Amino acid sequence: MIRKRILSLLVCAALLCGVLAGCSTSSGSTAASSSSASASESIPSSTVTADTGKVGPLDADENSLFSLSDPDDAFAPCLGWGPGVSGCSLKSVIAAASLLKWADGCNMSIQPVSDIKDAYTQWFDSLSADDQQSFADAWPLIKADAETLLTDKDSMTGRIEDAGLDAKELPGCSEENWKSLADVIDVLVPASSEY
Repeated sequence: MIRKRILSLLVCAALLCGVLAGCSTSSGSTAASSSSASASESIPSSTVTADTGKVGPLDADENSLFSLSDPDDAFAPCLGWGPGVSGCSLKSVIAAASLLKWADGCNMSIQPVSDIKDAYTQWFDSLSADDQQSFADAWPLIKADAETLLTDKDSMTGRIEDAGLDAKELPGCSEENWKSLADVIDVLVPASSEY
């Protein structure tokens, strides 16, 4: 619903620009006709019209407002560690903060589930077997920390500071955006070998 409203506002803005460009051409021709009455005014002999031939429907793939950004950077802190690894509790907070930021930045709650699935699947399928298992093992910890950041951030103040993160900037995500991402990952992530 929000996506349709934004799209309609952008189309209206494009149409308004076209109308205003047309109006400026009309006023230019009016000014040109009045130049014969006043010889002291210098008015250009020609006017430039706006090129509206390229205005067309918005393409969701080309407009970052409607598309998902590359997940590689967001998921990078999720790899190379798992339960039992030294510092995993801090790495989990960092990974959770990164995914929360990505989910909010991409407005996950307005994205089609199929697009979220595609972005996650393409990222996951590009990983080595070891990295896939590493993520599967770490996902329960990351998910738990992300949910705690959303609901009870104060209980994590020490871990947030130890991880080098700014508590004022966390969680940086709405619960709706996080749920949209987490629900997809829950369905697609393989079972952890740790649990």
